[in-house]
Amino acid sequence: KRARLDWLVEKASELGAASLLPVWTERTQPERLNGERLRALAIAAAEQSERLSVPEVRTPERLDRLLASWPAERRLVVCDETGGGMPIASALGEFGDGPAGLLIGPEGGFTDTELDALGKLPIVTRVGLGARVLRAETAAVAALAVFQAIAGDWRRARPR
Repeated sequence: KRARLDWLVEKASELGAASLLPVWTERTQPERLNGERLRALAIAAAEQSERLSVPEVRTPERLDRLLASWPAERRLVVCDETGGGMPIASALGEFGDGPAGLLIGPEGGFTDTELDALGKLPIVTRVGLGARVLRAETAAVAALAVFQAIAGDWRRARPR
């Protein structure tokens, strides 16, 4: 949904995401994305939050292609609403300072086939976001905030 995606790009930019990559899964409801509009939203949000960088807004990619090209040194935290993952705070508490990505499923969640494929990858950590099933955009913002607090740049004081 356009308004929800716009909101997500804005909030993820404010929260410090370095890159935003829409992913097509089996349950994704395809929609044409206006990359230029999303980049403009990311720029405005970065300026508002006094970021010195703007997150890259990448071209949408299918999940299988994303996984095939994912860098081996970068962790992939997959938010799993089925209860198959450990609590996000516990999982992130074990992370070091290396690079990581967050993957949020579509409305309806990942299929069993997708979860099986993700579970076989050594770079993947499946996590849960608590007792409720969240909308995709809410899950993304919640996961990014927890990530920043536990393993990201919220561990450092804001420079003045």
